[in-house]
Amino acid sequence: MMRMRTPTVGRLLSLLLTWITFAALLSPDLPLVTKAIVAAIFVASFWNPGEGLLIAAGLAPLGSLIGVAFDADRVRLTEAIVIAFFAGSLLRGWPTRDAASAPSTPRYAVAAAWLLAAMVVASIAGVAWQLSRFPGALTNTARSLAGSYYTTFDRIGIVEGAKLLEGLGLAAATIVLFRRRPALAVQVPSVLAASAVCAAGASVLLWRGIGPASILQRYAKIGYRVAAHVGDVNAAGSYFAMALCLALGMSASERGAGRAIWLATSAACAAGLWMSNSRTAYASIGIVLAMTVVWMATRRWTPVLRATVLVVALAGLVVAGAMRARMLERDPDFRSADFRVQFVETSLRAIAAHPLFGIGVGRYYPESHLFLSPQLAWTYGTENAHNNFLQIASEMGIVGFGLFGLWIAGGIASASRALAIAPHDWRLLGALAGVVTFLATCLTGHPLLVREVAFPFWVQFGLVAALGSSTVLNADAGRAGAAIEQAPRRARSALWTAAAALGVLVLISRPVIALREPLAPPASAAVDGFYGWETGADGVRFRWSEKYASVFVPADVTRVEIPVRIPKEGRGQTPMGIDVTVDGVDRGRIIVFEWWTNLTLDLTPAPPPQTLNRINMKMDRTWRPALVVPGSADVRPVAVQVGEYRVIRRTGALNAPPRPAATVPQ
Repeated sequence: MMRMRTPTVGRLLSLLLTWITFAALLSPDLPLVTKAIVAAIFVASFWNPGEGLLIAAGLAPLGSLIGVAFDADRVRLTEAIVIAFFAGSLLRGWPTRDAASAPSTPRYAVAAAWLLAAMVVASIAGVAWQLSRFPGALTNTARSLAGSYYTTFDRIGIVEGAKLLEGLGLAAATIVLFRRRPALAVQVPSVLAASAVCAAGASVLLWRGIGPASILQRYAKIGYRVAAHVGDVNAAGSYFAMALCLALGMSASERGAGRAIWLATSAACAAGLWMSNSRTAYASIGIVLAMTVVWMATRRWTPVLRATVLVVALAGLVVAGAMRARMLERDPDFRSADFRVQFVETSLRAIAAHPLFGIGVGRYYPESHLFLSPQLAWTYGTENAHNNFLQIASEMGIVGFGLFGLWIAGGIASASRALAIAPHDWRLLGALAGVVTFLATCLTGHPLLVREVAFPFWVQFGLVAALGSSTVLNADAGRAGAAIEQAPRRARSALWTAAAALGVLVLISRPVIALREPLAPPASAAVDGFYGWETGADGVRFRWSEKYASVFVPADVTRVEIPVRIPKEGRGQTPMGIDVTVDGVDRGRIIVFEWWTNLTLDLTPAPPPQTLNRINMKMDRTWRPALVVPGSADVRPVAVQVGEYRVIRRTGALNAPPRPAATVPQ
C-alpha cells in the first residue's frame, strides 16, 4: 500500500522552499520565460513528484545555458529549478510504503546522510556566529539573501551549504520516488541522456562559432577546449564521461531501434567529452571501462581468482597512470603537475587548521589565500582545491568527510551487491560505471562545485542506489515474511535515525562554533616564501625572500608600505624586478636596487569574516650569496630583502577581534 506523507520537518522545509520559489517569481531579476519554467516545475512537482523529478533532472544541466539565452545569467537558474521541485514535491508529500518491499540504501548510509546534513547546518551556524562579531555584516548578509536569494553569494556558506544539501536531497528523492514509480529506472536515464545530448549539441554549435556572445567570449579565452553549458571545462568532461557510461549501459540493455538511439546518444556524449579535452575524464573513463570489461570477462571464474585478476588489472592501470604523471612532472613546459602537488599541500594545511570539523562549508575559496603556496597565491589569489575530496575534508573536517564517504559507499555497495546477483544488468552497470568515473575525476577537479554537473550526478547516484537495492530486495523475496515482520522495526529505525541526527546537530554545533576562530596562515616558508628574520648592519630587520613571497597585512589596512632592497654585497644582481599581485590581480611592477625602496600599495579591505589581506610578489630570479659574496657560506636561493611593512592608512571599520601578533607575519 502506497501513501503520500511528509514529516513535520519536511512540511516546514517545504514552506521555506515555497516562499523562496514565490519570492523568485515576484523578483524583477528573473525574465518572464525563466519565471514560467520555475512555476511550471513547481506545479508539476506538486501534481506529481515523479514528473517534477524528471523535469528538474532534465533541465538542471542546462540551467546556465538557458539563463544566458534569456539574459538571466546572473540568476542561479539551475538551483531555482531544483528548489522549485523540492518545494512542490514536499508540499505534496513524498511516497512511503508500509510494507518491506521498498528498496532502500543501507542504514549506515542513511544515518551518515542525515548527520552530514546536520553538520552542514552546524557549520553555517558557526560561520554566522563568527560574522556576527563584525557590526552589520550578518544583518546585511541575511537581508541580501532574503531579498534576492538566487543572485546573492553570501559570506556565511548558506548558498554553498545548500548546494550539498540539494544534492543529497536529489539522491534521496530519486530513491524514494523509485518506490512508487519503478518506471523511473528507464525514464531517469532517458532525461539525463537527453540533456547530455543537448549540452553536447550546444558545444558543437559553440565550436562552430554559434552561441550567445558571453559564451563565445568565454570560449575565445580558451580556444581549444569547448563546453557550452558550463564554464568549467574539466567539470564538463566529468559530466560527459558519466553520461557516456550511462548511455553505453542502456544501449547494451536495449534491442533494435532502442539500441540504435542509445548508441547515437553515446556518440553525442563522446563528442562532448572529446571537445572538453579533459585529460582526467579521459583517464578515468578509460580505467573504469577497462575494469568493467575485465569484471564481465571473469564473471564465471572463482571469486578468489577473479578478485586477484581485478586487483592486478587495477594496479597495472594505476601504475601506468602514475608513470605518465611522473613524465609530465619532469617536463619543464608542463607546470600543471607541479601545481597539483602544491594544491594538495594547500588542502592539507587547511585540514590541519581545523581537522575535526573543518574551516566551514563554502569557506575554502575565500580562505584559501591563507594556505596557498606563494607561487599559487601570486598566480590565482584565491582558488578551489582542484580535488573535490580534499575540499570537502577541508571545509567539513575529517568527521564530515567520513560521513560523506559513508553515504557514497552505501549507494555503491548496494549496486555492487546487486551486480553480483545479476551480472547482466547492463543498465545498472552503466549507471554505476558513470558514477565511479565521475568520482574518479574528483581527484583532480571539483565537478561537485558546479551545480549543472553536480545535480545530474546526484540523480544518477540515487538511481544507482535505487536499482541496486531493488535487485537485492527481489533476490531476497523468498524471505518476504521475515522482511514484513521487520518493516515496523525499520520504520522505528528511521525515526530514531532522524531523532539522533537532530540531537547530534545540537552536539556538533557547540564544538563547531567554538572552533570558528579567525583563521591564520601557518608560520611556514611554504606559505609566505620567506626565511627567518635577520638584522642587517644598519640595524634594520629583514627577511630574505625566495622567488615567490607573500606579505600578510590586517584586513582593514587600505594603504601599506613594504621596504625592499638587494644589499650591495650582491653585486651583479641589481636591479631586480618584482611583479606584484593582490587577489590574483596584477598590481604593477617595481625595480629594486641596493638601497631600501618602498613598495606602496592601496588595498581594498577584505570582507568579513576574513581578517587578513595577502600581497604576493614574484621576483625576477634567485641567487646564492655563497657564489657572489666573498666569505659567505649561505647557499640558500634568495632574491631580495624585505623589511617590516608599515601601515599608512586603515579603515578601522572592521572591528575585528584582536589576534596575537605572532599569527600575523610581518
